[in-house]
Amino acid sequence: AGVVAGFGLWGSMFPIDTIKSKIQADSLSKPEFKGAIDCLRRSLAVEGHAGLWRGVTAALWRAIPVNAAIFLAVEGTRQLIADTEESVDAFMAGLLGKDARSAAM
Repeated sequence: AGVVAGFGLWGSMFPIDTIKSKIQADSLSKPEFKGAIDCLRRSLAVEGHAGLWRGVTAALWRAIPVNAAIFLAVEGTRQLIADTEESVDAFMAGLLGKDARSAAM
């Protein structure tokens, strides 16, 4: 699921990220581009649509381990929180002299 989400993210955002990267790499003292739209127009004129997708394969390969790691971290954190909540509920129940289910409510 995480890999599919990563592919969807990069598949939808890669052309925008390409334009952003070109603007970031542009010279501050003598900029080649006037802005994002100018960068897009000039990039399309010089490189065509393929220029917006240059490097997408590497980004998709990178998305596999990155999104798998994110998925594992999120699920691990969710489990840790669930386990901690049960411990806190049991502790509070002991302090209040109630059973854990009624203390959680």
